[in-house]
Amino acid sequence: MATRSLAEIIVGEWWNRRQQNVDQAEVDRNMVENGLLTPAYIFLVFISCAIATLGLLLDSAAVVIGAMLIAPLMGPINLLGYAIAKTNLAYGKQAGLALGFGVVAALVTSYTIVNFSPFIPPTAQILARTNPNFFDLLVAIFSGMVAGFAIIRQQGGTFAGVAIATALMPPLATSGYGWATASWDIFSGAFLLFLTNMLAIAFSVTGVSLWYGLGKWPSGKDLAWRGGVALFVLALLSIPLVKTLNSSVSQAILSKQVQDTVNSALPASDTIQQLKVWAPPGKNGPQVNLVVLTRQYEPQLQKQLEALLDKRFGQDSQLTLDQIVANTNAQDLDQRISAQLGKLTQSRNQQSALRETVSTGIPARIAQLVIDEDKHAITAYLAPAAGLSLPALQNAEIILASKLGTWQVQLIPPVMALPALDFAPESSQLSGSALRDFYGSVWALKRWGITRITLHAHASLNEAGRQTAELAGERAESVAALLQLQDIQSQKQTAYPMTGQAAIEREQGKAALRSVYLTLGPSGP
Repeated sequence: MATRSLAEIIVGEWWNRRQQNVDQAEVDRNMVENGLLTPAYIFLVFISCAIATLGLLLDSAAVVIGAMLIAPLMGPINLLGYAIAKTNLAYGKQAGLALGFGVVAALVTSYTIVNFSPFIPPTAQILARTNPNFFDLLVAIFSGMVAGFAIIRQQGGTFAGVAIATALMPPLATSGYGWATASWDIFSGAFLLFLTNMLAIAFSVTGVSLWYGLGKWPSGKDLAWRGGVALFVLALLSIPLVKTLNSSVSQAILSKQVQDTVNSALPASDTIQQLKVWAPPGKNGPQVNLVVLTRQYEPQLQKQLEALLDKRFGQDSQLTLDQIVANTNAQDLDQRISAQLGKLTQSRNQQSALRETVSTGIPARIAQLVIDEDKHAITAYLAPAAGLSLPALQNAEIILASKLGTWQVQLIPPVMALPALDFAPESSQLSGSALRDFYGSVWALKRWGITRITLHAHASLNEAGRQTAELAGERAESVAALLQLQDIQSQKQTAYPMTGQAAIEREQGKAALRSVYLTLGPSGP
């Protein structure tokens, strides 16, 4: 009995001291001042939502973080949690009024900005806020605890971290984007994230306020009823969030399994350049998009991989395979040159004359010159250098071939980035210098032994209004058709708007991205 009384004295003393360190009047004043519907609050709601919306459209993480730091909605949410702790109906009404206005105003602001902007497909910043999971709920709960602690213990320096950890305005702006573009999956996913953060913060602030003795501890049935309601709300939120988390984990596991299966069948010299895996609804097998960089095209590889995937995942697996042949390995090139040099039988005088003719007729330095007298063929491997023009090298090859008569001449340019194919404004057809660059690129691809490439098509911002994305696609189709005539296959990718496009155009001009890029792999320029 004595031991119990001593324990009660110790706990009671600690509890009283903890509450004595809190200025309850100051906390009450800060909670109310920051949670009311005031002109300053209205101004900050509109401004922060406008900044968040523009950041989402520009795909700029820095701008979105700036909108997070303003965080006007944190005040009413904190007051709502504080009102629940004190069971103060007046505080609750004031917080609800400010919060309701903030949500509606943010949605309308975002909707208006998106409607008056040129159509921009969902950016990475938008998509990142449309798929919340259970971890987002946990982050919001812990951040709400920090928010309550910061106000009660007057630790204002922690608010920036809380505002960034539990974004409130960017999800609302994303919902406005979904509303404006009739993308209801985006709207519902982003609004679920906002709702999760809002309720988790409010309940966490309630708990912290009660812990510091700023509220009224309910007792008996009242405590069980209120606690049960809070847990029920959080449990309802957790159901879709847990499903999303499980889906993400399953997707990661499936991608790893597919990658292991594909790697087991690929030759050691081949590498996976791009792998996209997803599980279509109602099917056991995955749908796979695979791009492989290989030294030699394997016509049976598609069937081999399909058989392995069917065996591993079931008969409804689907595979789309692109093999990019790029035999540009330096060691392999040296071996081929050495093998040819060993077979040379031409006289020194003839070699000297041919070398001089070839050297003076090429606007580039020759790394290696191979002369095969038996086949009457000359192959010049050119050294890398700045400013090499593929059309100029192609023209030099034609002139040399005409000068040397019966000799077959081939210039092999160094592996290099192919020139961008530029288009006139609102045009999807190549002309002028762009056509010369195109045929120069085709010539180089054939000299490198490459028969399949990737096209990345672009357009300048708002070049053709709401049809700008379609214009970029038409440019890709136009170049692909020309390549097909040259027996070169292509994989088309449209990138409009490109990440950071506005900044690129400000620095380089609108014509910088009015183009199509030809690349040897799946990566863009």
